[in-house]
Amino acid sequence: FTEDEETAFRRIILTHLPPHLLPPSILQSKAMILVLVWNPKHAALSYYHFYNNMPVLPSFASWDEYFAAFMNGKWPVLGNTLHSYVPSLSAMAWGSYFDHLVEWNKYIDHERIMMISYEELKE
Repeated sequence: FTEDEETAFRRIILTHLPPHLLPPSILQSKAMILVLVWNPKHAALSYYHFYNNMPVLPSFASWDEYFAAFMNGKWPVLGNTLHSYVPSLSAMAWGSYFDHLVEWNKYIDHERIMMISYEELKE
């Protein structure tokens, strides 16, 4: 197996990280970055089911309780079970979806970063 010069350095990296947690070299390189985002109502519903079906995460008693946490980005304290597996997690899980979008939106005019929603992909 040999790679030609054109494809030798093509790589795909999938991540949920916000831009400030990426290595600076990625943002300064010639890498093309595609930021795929969800409509917030779809993200909220999907994350609600994820959160309530993942045994190591605290579940929510109702949609209203969950929705309040989703809107303000204040998630319940994680139990010791998950924290023992991922010690770098703080007391809050993942933070605000809206803060995540706002942070990526700062790069909207960057020539090698494109934000697109799932809904736009369907069109």
